[in-house]
Amino acid sequence: MLKNLIIVAVGGGVGSALRYLVQETLHKQIDNFEPYGTFVVNVLGCLLLGLLAGFVEQEKLVNPSLNLLLISGFCGGFTTFSTFAYQGHSLFQSDKPLQAVLYIGVSVIIGLLAAYFGYRITRS
Repeated sequence: MLKNLIIVAVGGGVGSALRYLVQETLHKQIDNFEPYGTFVVNVLGCLLLGLLAGFVEQEKLVNPSLNLLLISGFCGGFTTFSTFAYQGHSLFQSDKPLQAVLYIGVSVIIGLLAAYFGYRITRS
């Protein structure tokens, strides 16, 4: 159990650090990109999770420790539902209801599609 916790923690730490790097890079490159950095990492995370799930199902990724590292750890640390929820709420609080609804709706739809396409890619 302790070994698994350490594996998830390492993956989560790397995922969180990469998320921070991607978000900060986008925020510096594009003005007013605040909630969309989260959008980008969440969509990329959904795509990666779909790919990994497909590999696991096809038994191309069979190492349980690697599964924990990449799926629970890295993808769990890289993506961020709490930040997504907070930023959606902040858009509503900033009297930007249309932008909030679009951000939330598009994030969910594109995230689901990314996970689906990631999974389908492994099935080809």
